[in-house]
Amino acid sequence: MEMFWYLPTMGDGRYLGTSRGAKITDLHYFRQIAQAVDRLGYTGMLVPTGHACEDGWIVASALIQLPRD
Repeated sequence: MEMFWYLPTMGDGRYLGTSRGAKITDLHYFRQIAQAVDRLGYTGMLVPTGHACEDGWIVASALIQLPRD
């Protein structure tokens, strides 16, 4: 089975649909998630698209340059 993780480019928090308990989602946070996904052995990561999300192509191209642990 192949497992993928989800990159929360529209925001990340404990409560869906609210900013209560929300984390700041910036490139640094996305890098932490991408490196954890790689380190934990997931097959890949899903980068969402949509009006409430950061541009998926730009986020993915910024993360592809990361060094592997």
